[in-house]
This record gives sequence, C-alpha cells and structure tokens, in this order.
Amino acid sequence: MIHRPLILSASIIVATTFVAYSAGVGVDRLLGGNEVAGSAVVALVVAGLFGLRPAHGLTSFALVVLFADTVEWWSGSNLPYVDESLILLLGLTLLTVHRSRLTLVRPGWREALLLSVFVLAIVSSLSSDVAADVWVPGLGLLAKSFAFFYLTAMLRVEYDDVRPILGVLFAVAVLIVAIGAVEFLARDPVRDFFHLPAYARERGGISVVTSLFMHPALYGWMGVFAGLGLIARFAVLGDRWALVLGTLFSGASLLSGRRAPILGLMAGLSALIARQHASRLSLRRTVGPIAPAVVLVALVALPVLGRLFGETLAEYVEPPELIAEVLSEDPDPAVLVPMAPRNALYVGSVAAARDYFPLGAGLGQFGSHMSRVQYSPVYAEYGLNRIWGLSERHPMAITDTFWPMILGETGVFGLVAMFAFLMVVLRDLWRLAGQSMAPASRAFVLGARLVYVDALARSLTSGVFVAPPIAYFVFGAAGLALAVGRTEGPHSATVEEAPPS
Repeated sequence: MIHRPLILSASIIVATTFVAYSAGVGVDRLLGGNEVAGSAVVALVVAGLFGLRPAHGLTSFALVVLFADTVEWWSGSNLPYVDESLILLLGLTLLTVHRSRLTLVRPGWREALLLSVFVLAIVSSLSSDVAADVWVPGLGLLAKSFAFFYLTAMLRVEYDDVRPILGVLFAVAVLIVAIGAVEFLARDPVRDFFHLPAYARERGGISVVTSLFMHPALYGWMGVFAGLGLIARFAVLGDRWALVLGTLFSGASLLSGRRAPILGLMAGLSALIARQHASRLSLRRTVGPIAPAVVLVALVALPVLGRLFGETLAEYVEPPELIAEVLSEDPDPAVLVPMAPRNALYVGSVAAARDYFPLGAGLGQFGSHMSRVQYSPVYAEYGLNRIWGLSERHPMAITDTFWPMILGETGVFGLVAMFAFLMVVLRDLWRLAGQSMAPASRAFVLGARLVYVDALARSLTSGVFVAPPIAYFVFGAAGLALAVGRTEGPHSATVEEAPPS
C-alpha cells in the first residue's frame, strides 16, 4: 500500500520540476536564447523547494539533471548551466536557510587528498600557460560533482528524511525500465510517441533501447543503479519483491547494449558478497536467492554477452605498433586513424604525463569537456587529432574516459591523489556497515555502497565521477549515506564532525 505522504511528496516534486523547466524554457525563448537566464530560472525554482523541504529539493534536482537532455530536445531550448547554477544556489541555501541542519566536516585525509587534486590542477594549468578562459571553467566542471558530494554529506538527515527521495526515484526507475522494455519490442512506435529521435543502433546482436533518454548508456546505468539498490534492500530486509525487481532491473540494462553496466553490476554484486562474508548465515541468505537469478539472467543473455564482449576484444585490443606510435617522439596521425578512441585516450594520457611530468598538461587540455569546447592542441602532439571521435570535427568521444583525463591534465601526482580520495570515500562507506542503525537505514547505506563500487568499475570506460547526471546520483547517494550514518550511528558527534560556528 502506498502511503499518502509519499504520494503528496511525489506530487510536489514532480510539479516543481515541471514548473522549473517550463519557466526556464519560457525565459530562454522570451530573451531570444539566453542560456544563462533560462538555466538560472530553473535553478531558482528548485532551490526554492530545497529551502522549504531539503529532501524534496534534492529529488527535484535529481529529476532536473536526469532528464536535462530530453527536455532540451523536446523544447528546442539550450539550458547548459542548470546543474552549476543549482549547486551554487543549494550551497547558499544550506549555509543560510538550513544552517541549523548543517554539520561541518573536520578536514581529514579525504579533504586533503581532494584539495591536492585541485591545487595540482591549478598549478599545472599555470605552469603550462593554459588560457584562463579554459582552465578556470575546467576547474569548475571538475569540482562541481565533488561539491555536491559535500553538500549532501554535510546535511543532518535521518533515513526518514531520505525516504521521499528513494520513493520518487524508484517510481521513475520503474517507468524508465518499463518504457525501455516496450521500446525493445516496438522501437519506432515508442520513439515516435515520445517525440524522441530515432536511435537505430545494434550492438551484440540486439537493437539497443534508450527509453526516455537520448543515449542508451543512461538506460543501462539506471537499470543497474536501481537494481543494486533493490538487491541491497533484499540483503538487509529480506524483501523478496526487492530481489525480483532488482534482478529485472539489472537484466534490463542489457538492452542498452553497453558493456559498462554489466561490469558495474558484477563489481557491485562482488562487493555485496565480500561484505556479507563475515557472517555465514548472512552470506547464505543473500547469495542463495541471488545466485539462481544471476544464473537465469546470464543464460538468457549469454548469446548477447558473447557477441558484445567479442566486439569489445576486436575493438580494444590494439596492435603494439599503434601503441608504440602514440608514445613515439613524433607520432604520425595517419597511422593512428584506425585506433579506438578510448585506447588512444589511455595511451595518449600516459604520453602526456611523461612529457609534462609531473603536473600534466593542465585543465582543459586532455580528455575533458573544455578540451572539446576549445579544442586542445595536445591531441595533435600525439597524433590523436585524426581519430574519429577525437578529431576537432567529430570530438564526441573525448569525454568517454575519466582516469586519462586526470592523468593527462594533473599528472601522476593528481592521478594518485584522486584515486586515494575515491578509495577513502569507499572506506568511509564500508565502515558504516559496522554502525548500529535501523535495518532500513542499513539497507540504504549498503545500496549507496554498491552503487559507488559500480561507479568505480564504470570509471574505467566513462567520466562517471564528473559527468552529469550519473556523477550527481553516485555522489549524492554516497553523501546522504554518510550523513545518515553520522546522524543515526552510535558515534554521531565524535571524530568526523564539528558543529557549525
């Protein structure tokens, strides 16, 4: 039975999101395509809801960033600064309206490591003479998802505060996965009904689906994100319906034709098993029912998986001479044309880190959004500027990785600092399992941890920690899990936090 308060919360959140985008699109058209004004209006409406009800505002933020590309396609408007504007306004609202709910986090290794990344990025940019109109926006784009992590982590919330967020996102996930399943059976009618562009691409022998998104990668991620959360609920609370839906959602991610969801799902389930190993009873309770579901999905999907990973091997196993060419003193772009973009980014980042040792080439120079907006000359240095997806004319694959961006732009030290920061966050999430909390809270914390492990695996093939909307969902879940653990745990006022001054 659905509780009336949840229905009311969902209605408020959906209505606010609709009003926000309607107002933003209206202002954008009224002012003749003013991207800044339109984005600011969307942010103001959502931030207003956050000022009244923080959990509702965060959920509206999640919906806004989740459907940003789809709304822009439907409306014909361009609102590229919505998430940046929203993070700024949410932060200001937290510091003013919700000051009493703010818990300042004492700086520790986690904060020192993240600060090191930003300092190295700035020093690298200055030492490489990167133009300010490139590296300053690049710094903002790098920092915004981490800022959202701390924004959520500093809230004083309990699980009951988070419940509306989970309820609405669960309903959205059901809708998205269901539409994708129907699209798989009748692709063109579904795309026409929702007035979305055709995406007639086949991978692994199946026609991929996108549901309400513009790209199938988001559909695959949403399936795993929701699936791992539901499986975590089953592991803690024993709800069979959560296991069934979690399995269906995870299996639906195959329809995206993407490898990252499969690898992320495997990583998340492995993390679940690793965490449960301490208790044999808990392990049997979790793995026993999950194993048949995993085997069933694997058997059904085996032909697709075989073809998909066969294509992967053919695409990503490069001849040694191509790798050597990128690392040579004078790479020949004509020789590197057939190289896969992700491979080229990984090898090119190693070459850039070597030649710009130890700080890297600077922000906006390699693998980042700004290196695509103002096409970086570094790509030509390593012969990557003629590879499809990395060329100035077709740069759509430039942001397809995360670690090459960090290595190429901040060097070896930046790479080590970023990796260490992400591992410390994982450690903090892992430690929450030892705290005494209500079962529902522990299920949420476990789900956030599994989603975070999925993101770590996914970061090998995508810019998951900096690219919206996935970065906000991953860091938002992690931040709220840490906030719930701090508020409900037995040591809620000890080492990790300090009251606001």
